[in-house]
Amino acid sequence: MTPKKIACFVEGQTEQLFVERLFQEIAGYKNISIETCKFQGTKANRIIQPLKLSTIKNAPFFVVLYDCGNDAHVVSDIRKQHQSLIKNGYEKILGLRDLYPIPLGKKEEIETGIRGFLKPLQKTGVPISVILAVMEIEAWFLAEWNYLSKIDNRLTCDFILQKCGLDIRIIDTEKRARPSQDLDKIYRLVSRNYAKSEKTSQEIVNNLDYEFLYLHLVNSVKQLKRFIDEIDSFLV
Repeated sequence: MTPKKIACFVEGQTEQLFVERLFQEIAGYKNISIETCKFQGTKANRIIQPLKLSTIKNAPFFVVLYDCGNDAHVVSDIRKQHQSLIKNGYEKILGLRDLYPIPLGKKEEIETGIRGFLKPLQKTGVPISVILAVMEIEAWFLAEWNYLSKIDNRLTCDFILQKCGLDIRIIDTEKRARPSQDLDKIYRLVSRNYAKSEKTSQEIVNNLDYEFLYLHLVNSVKQLKRFIDEIDSFLV
């Protein structure tokens, strides 16, 4: 059985850990094989370092997941790998990057620029989509507030509202200027700090409520819905 293949380019380690788990949760762990890789080097001289290969026998889907190192490389790395991916039978290419430090008001302009940059590649017939996790991927973590009380039972929504004045049940987290700083303020309520370390990111990924995220958050978190819709369209 030849699996359907998708290539996904993300801007960093946190996004890679999250997207890997998201694919597994949506597709089912027995249905998807995932290879993770990391780009290294300058924009002109990019080297791909394999990180991990999770092969599931007879899995109908295969994902290669690239950590591009930062948001500036996501689109250019897609362009550089495009021909190789097409030759190797990939049926879809997906990108995920943050907008920060570009202001939220520039979102449509950036999206238009990305579409224009990728337009010549679309002629191959293989769909390419790049989603902006406005303003940072942490906006999606902040919206999935259930996980916070799992890492520390004091971090209830009412406690966070009382101490920070932030009602994470109702705010539009995709309009927050620095969601990572919001998370850091919340973590500091229990004498911790939020950092983009592998340990912290893995803890979040392990505790997110993916059913809540998939069934409910998509109704209010627009960019998350766009990203999940792209995954769903592949997993058919």
